[in-house]
Amino acid sequence: MKKFFLPLVFGMLTFTLQTTLVTSLPIHRVRPDIVLIFTLYLGLFFPPVSGGLLAFFMGYLMDLFSGNTYGLYTFSRSLLFTVAYLFRNRFYLEGIPSQFFFVFILALGEGFLLQLLLTALNPSPLYPLLLTVLLPQTFSTALITPLFFALLRKGLFFAPKTGWGAEGGFKL
Repeated sequence: MKKFFLPLVFGMLTFTLQTTLVTSLPIHRVRPDIVLIFTLYLGLFFPPVSGGLLAFFMGYLMDLFSGNTYGLYTFSRSLLFTVAYLFRNRFYLEGIPSQFFFVFILALGEGFLLQLLLTALNPSPLYPLLLTVLLPQTFSTALITPLFFALLRKGLFFAPKTGWGAEGGFKL
């Protein structure tokens, strides 16, 4: 339960940061997607059931508060979690450049997927958004990824171990 509850609290914290602090940045085109970084972190370092449920929940929250068509972020965040989970053993993601490029490629892929789905659902053209919104947002998201991964690694695995494997015998 503790392995699910602590990441859930971190997820709610990242969602709160993204909806309050990131939207108040003076440059409106450069808004990093902190929830996307958290979703990819879940795919890289968490088991498929608990990480998948958290990624689904975070996507659902994004759908509730974004005002877009319902299900877009739920689908895309669950898909991103699955892709990150499938490729987590194929890449060395401990270095800063590899984390940057991994998040940049997947965020760009999610942006293209969302743009394709929005174009299919909305008749208005979304082509100018590619260079003016998607690339700066993807770049800023990838730029803060190493810092955020380091903070998550320190914060999520800081909790003391309990149970039979704990130091000094069984602890509750």
